[in-house]
Amino acid sequence: MDLHVLHDAATVARLAGADAPLCERLGLSVEDPSRVLVAFVGGNPLGPGWLVDLELPSERIGSWSGTLAHEAVADGDLFAAHPHNWMQPGPEALEAHLDEVLPQFERAGRRLCLFPHARHVLSDVQGAINLIRARRDSPLEIALCPTSILTPGMLGSLEEHLERSFGTLAEHAPFLYLHDVVVEEDERLRPVPLGEGVLDRDLVLAAIERFWPADRPVLLPGGSPETQKAWLAG
Repeated sequence: MDLHVLHDAATVARLAGADAPLCERLGLSVEDPSRVLVAFVGGNPLGPGWLVDLELPSERIGSWSGTLAHEAVADGDLFAAHPHNWMQPGPEALEAHLDEVLPQFERAGRRLCLFPHARHVLSDVQGAINLIRARRDSPLEIALCPTSILTPGMLGSLEEHLERSFGTLAEHAPFLYLHDVVVEEDERLRPVPLGEGVLDRDLVLAAIERFWPADRPVLLPGGSPETQKAWLAG
């Protein structure tokens, strides 16, 4: 399995004796840390002041699809629920954002890879496949993030949701981003390293074996890489 891990970008730069890149995390190969799968910018691309450096150390630059919660949430919670994300204003804001930034990515020879999330504009399988089809001739990619688009209510039918995510999006995704989840008191799922949450490992591994080729990249969250590798090994 071609494993990569998301590391704090500033920490990686400090260890390498280099200036910190203008991104939040770097997805580095476990076998060869000089291979950068993705430079993840973070922040809210649909909020004020979001910028991206097209000189980051990867041809692929990752980001969330964004949220309109900044219009109503005073504390700037990136994962606060907001109904406009899933109504007309959300998709319209994302389309306007992509119309603005994708030509810049194309001129720079870079690709923009969106990470879907259940509380953001790009929040489900259907929205992701629709966007892939609509933007197929652009430098846009969408990572397969099956556990990021889960909600607490989906955990009881996890097998069905995994099959839909993998079966619809695996052939289009540049990599699989996989993390475990913990249910928080405010009814949201907090991402944690594999093996530290409530996911049914057998169901996840069955979906990977069925839909995800062994030679294609798998990206894991930072923390406990050996434990996560053991979890994936079954």
